[in-house]
Amino acid sequence: MTAMAEAALCLSWDDGHPADCRVADMMLSHGLRGTFFVPLANVEGLPVLNAGDMRRLSDQGFEIAAHGLDHRRLTSLPPQQARQQIADGKSRLQDMLGKPVTGFCYPGGRHNSFIRAAVAESGFAYGRTTEMFRLDRGADPYRMPTTLQMHPHGIGALLRNWARQGGGWQRLQRALRIWQTGDLLASAGRLAADAAGSDGVLHLWGHAWEVADAGQWDWLDGLMASLASLPLHRSTCAALWQ
Repeated sequence: MTAMAEAALCLSWDDGHPADCRVADMMLSHGLRGTFFVPLANVEGLPVLNAGDMRRLSDQGFEIAAHGLDHRRLTSLPPQQARQQIADGKSRLQDMLGKPVTGFCYPGGRHNSFIRAAVAESGFAYGRTTEMFRLDRGADPYRMPTTLQMHPHGIGALLRNWARQGGGWQRLQRALRIWQTGDLLASAGRLAADAAGSDGVLHLWGHAWEVADAGQWDWLDGLMASLASLPLHRSTCAALWQ
């Protein structure tokens, strides 16, 4: 597969929380597309979408992709258990949806060469990371980067993400601009202009349960209204590599 050459907007949501349904309704109202990464259970105790809700979101045009069998950090597991988390999560999700599942998101953003190889060997077309401050599709489909998490992080969290993903001066400049602005709406607009100018990708990701816990639904609706006005092609994660 080769990456599409058109500047794109991609929204993705992790953990498969039931609040994803409200997020999806909001996205539909603004004409936005996206991907929901869903585990079959969550060892951290959070509820997950049931099969009926997953099928409804899929029928509405959203991509339903895998997030492990029960959201365990794969790099902390023995190899065979990690493979089982990846492969069984895929097969069970496909059985529920009645269609192929081609995308995977690494739980907690944790991955290494073994985990990436296991994702590829399980038949996934891509693996999405939590690497931020990128406006490109990436050269490796199993290390798909993102631009920004839809959450008001402080400078410490932003710099930890920057350092964990290998640094880089351009990415550091973006992280600092986002923090100094203190406004995700304004940051998204500037990042979108940068993406459009380079046929890049503005890839925002988040957790619906965080939005729900913080009571940020009005804020999210405003963000989506702003994103809907951007001159970027709406894309799912899978479509970035078709």
